Amino acid sequence: MKNKHIKSIYWYFKRFFDIIFSLILIVLTFPIMILVAISLFINLGKPLFNQRRYREGLNKKKFLMYKLRTKLLDVDHLPRNQRYTKFSSFIDRSHLNELPQLFNILKGEMSFIGPRPFIPGEELPEGKISEKRYLVRPGLTGLAYINGGLYISYKDKLHYDEVYYDNFGIKQDIKILLLTPREMIRQGGNYYEKRLK
Repeated sequence: MKNKHIKSIYWYFKRFFDIIFSLILIVLTFPIMILVAISLFINLGKPLFNQRRYREGLNKKKFLMYKLRTKLLDVDHLPRNQRYTKFSSFIDRSHLNELPQLFNILKGEMSFIGPRPFIPGEELPEGKISEKRYLVRPGLTGLAYINGGLYISYKDKLHYDEVYYDNFGIKQDIKILLLTPREMIRQGGNYYEKRLK
């Protein structure tokens, strides 16, 4: 499927924005990255980074996604609230462990806004991955995230990926950017978990 957005003016503007602001944020947050990394190493030990770090990005190209480990080891079979220490749960909910992904953005493997990247060959419990999601760079935040993130089904996530591609443009990205802080507060404060009780 040919990417109709490749040659659009906004496609290039978006990449320019990613380069400039990732550089600025790397400079501003690098001390925080180091502090978080050291704290997680003391709290959880090795390995420092997630073991399953390869993702599929633009045009299904595989890349190494930089993300600090916040889960305890060998706990994928446990409920989410038992997979973390109190400290690592805070780091995970605040997304501080994802700050190194600024380097992925700078390298052009990711963008600030787009679908979250999947693990290559990952089998989803429901829904089918649309090829459209591979025609834009994956992002730190996106349409699926501001609509519930971890608390919505894979089917809904895949739907939002398609909607993002179909409405690719500055208006949609500004909306996502403005709503992301609200969603970070909601998910960090157990907003959805409280609603489910």
